[in-house]
Amino acid sequence: MNQAAQAEVPLSRVARRKAKTNQRLLEVARNLFSEKGIYWTKVEDITDLADLGKGTFYKYFDSKETIIRVLLEEGLGELLAKTEGAVRSAPSESKILRAAIAARVDFFLTYPDYLLIFHQVRGLLQLEGDAAKDLREVYDAHLRRLAQLIRPAVGFGKVVSARDMATAIAAYVSGLLTYHVLFEGQEAIRCRRDHFVRVLERSLQVLLKTGDGSR
Repeated sequence: MNQAAQAEVPLSRVARRKAKTNQRLLEVARNLFSEKGIYWTKVEDITDLADLGKGTFYKYFDSKETIIRVLLEEGLGELLAKTEGAVRSAPSESKILRAAIAARVDFFLTYPDYLLIFHQVRGLLQLEGDAAKDLREVYDAHLRRLAQLIRPAVGFGKVVSARDMATAIAAYVSGLLTYHVLFEGQEAIRCRRDHFVRVLERSLQVLLKTGDGSR
């Protein structure tokens, strides 16, 4: 049976139930990590809210760190897809940077829970151990792909490399929005969306031209 035929085969009742349980655990964990925090949420909190046994959790995920990694992969994957679509639709290379910034701002305004989760995960990246290593690999893959997308706007032989600019975009956008969302609220930021895009673009253009992001 070829792949196309396999894709058309409907899932069994058991497979559908497993997929539903897996998605339920992910949704509950995502909400709890955003509201209560990654550090303070326990596996028991996830299973209690999902109305599932603790043993069920471990049939799908080895640990809390594993479900964090899966959520990170899903969130960054969706963010990258939105960014890629915006960059490919940019009318010229000079508009790529703004398109990437705007796509990421819009993503975080649509999914503020991911904004807060990503912010917390960055703290975990500083730790030692296999879990932190896995998270760094997920982030590293995301930044590598983002660097490829914005390379036409950066060019070669510039003061700042495409990878450095990708890192700056990720840090500037999520960092700025995180603090404003926390202290002003999502709706207040949504009303100032264009302002934030302009501020971020100006800051990153300075970095691109001078290599100095402090100006």
